[in-house]
Amino acid sequence: MNVLIAPDKFKGTLTASGVCAAVEQGLIRSGIDMNIRKFPLADGGEGTLDIFLYHTGGSRIEIAVHDPLMRRIKSCYGISTDGKTAFIEMARASGLELLDSNDRNPMRTTSFGTGEMIRDALDRSVSEIIISIGGSATNDGALGALCALGARFFSIEGNAILPTGEQLKSIKRIELNDFHPRIRSTRFTAICDVTNPFYGPQGAAYVYAPQKGAAPEEVIRLDEGLQNLSVQVNKMMNIDLQKLPGSGAGGGFAGGCCAFLNARLKPGIEVIFDLTGFDQQINWADTIITGEGKLDAQTLHGKLVAGVSKKAKERGIPVFVICGVSELDSDQLKTMSFREVYSLVNLAGEQEALHNTREVMERLACDVISHDLKQKR
Repeated sequence: MNVLIAPDKFKGTLTASGVCAAVEQGLIRSGIDMNIRKFPLADGGEGTLDIFLYHTGGSRIEIAVHDPLMRRIKSCYGISTDGKTAFIEMARASGLELLDSNDRNPMRTTSFGTGEMIRDALDRSVSEIIISIGGSATNDGALGALCALGARFFSIEGNAILPTGEQLKSIKRIELNDFHPRIRSTRFTAICDVTNPFYGPQGAAYVYAPQKGAAPEEVIRLDEGLQNLSVQVNKMMNIDLQKLPGSGAGGGFAGGCCAFLNARLKPGIEVIFDLTGFDQQINWADTIITGEGKLDAQTLHGKLVAGVSKKAKERGIPVFVICGVSELDSDQLKTMSFREVYSLVNLAGEQEALHNTREVMERLACDVISHDLKQKR
């Protein structure tokens, strides 16, 4: 029997690699005769850089950048072994988690630090840059990042502007004369798992800015700023960002990437499966064990477990799912075609599952999953 262990992280307790190790150890202890492959994965969100490096054998590039409030911090991104592909997590330079709760306000934040990462990768002559845009603290339409790449923005009075969410409404002229020369020859992909438009009731500001610290009156100004940016882009490039599904992702970062970097927007799972060669692995497997910390409504829409399940179903491969806790009802679970779902909380209780996750998971694999695998045989 060929068993593929292909989970996401359990946020706050185990990395995806840690989950793989715990499940493998439990299955080995059970004494079942099987071939095991560990294949940690992610869905394009937090932790995806680690998965990129794991599967490409790439290097972690340490770099000093500016955080969302233009304070110097240490961060990193990844470059593949062949030096051709860079992977950048926006959250590591421009993320909400970099700020204390009192500092969170997308009126004042900028994606400049993400642009510094992009610039560094361009200086290393990569041919492709993949940007994960989840978890941002910004609502600047990527203009902060573009400023770090040499773009310049001016008000109607002709004053130069360092773009933040608050400044978007003031921009009346954009200059690209000093834009980084390697941008045109580099392929950009932005990982985008939402379809929100650039502005409006379902756009970046109204849907996401309140989560980033914006007050109601500030949300209105942020939305007006994105509308103004959309007008300027349309005049300059004949691109209507509002008609581009997903352009509102990352506080409009996705739209800015499309307009100025000619980026493609792709779902996170699709990108990760391509990067890691997951299809080849799944074709080897007779059984797949996957999982994530929580199964909930988001699981059904583009999360890793759903993506793995879909590919397995196409090939008639049974899927066993481990989670910390499941909030899905029986009807929702049926739509996923899982063979079994195992909850660590149901097995050991909330405190034990949270504080001794690896041990509980190993025990689950040894005593429960191994039994179910025998039944499958």
